[in-house]
Amino acid sequence: MKRRAFLLSSALLATLPAWAAPKGLRGLIIHDQPRPVPAMDIRDADSRPAGLDLLKGKPVLLNLWASWCMPCVAELPALDRLKPVLESKGVALVALSLDRGGKVAVVNTFARLGIKNLDIRTDENRVAAEKLDAAALPVTLLIDAQGREIARYIGAAEWDGAQAARLMDALAAGKRLSADMEPPPVRLGTAP
Repeated sequence: MKRRAFLLSSALLATLPAWAAPKGLRGLIIHDQPRPVPAMDIRDADSRPAGLDLLKGKPVLLNLWASWCMPCVAELPALDRLKPVLESKGVALVALSLDRGGKVAVVNTFARLGIKNLDIRTDENRVAAEKLDAAALPVTLLIDAQGREIARYIGAAEWDGAQAARLMDALAAGKRLSADMEPPPVRLGTAP
């Protein structure tokens, strides 16, 4: 019995580094030069195309998450509260699920958390993480109105706090981002 428990825990731990970001690689990374964002096959709740190309001309906060990722789930309520605020500033918020369970996993997670504002968005081909070079979840891309990635936040953040508000205001206005705008990380003990 002890051997089985050891083997199971070893197998689970072996999968962690693939999605868990090392401490030194978490937080806000502001790019020196904007980066192109590749086309992705993003779908809405009815499996209709809902890609970023439909948001051309708008800054976008693109969050990659999964229902099995505790830090991802911990930041979803803050993103849900943030969405109407961003929309009033002309910024789109897309929470893109990378779950293998697709829409069902998203619907169940949103229902459990009481998510009301976020739209269901899925990556049915599950290639967004690779295309966006996202080695860990959650990761949130800040995309300017020209459709270029100008920064990314690796890890779970308090997106509805004062520092995040400064970051979002700069994104909405097309202003330069700075490190002092970095939102603090979510404390996982507060996860829903």
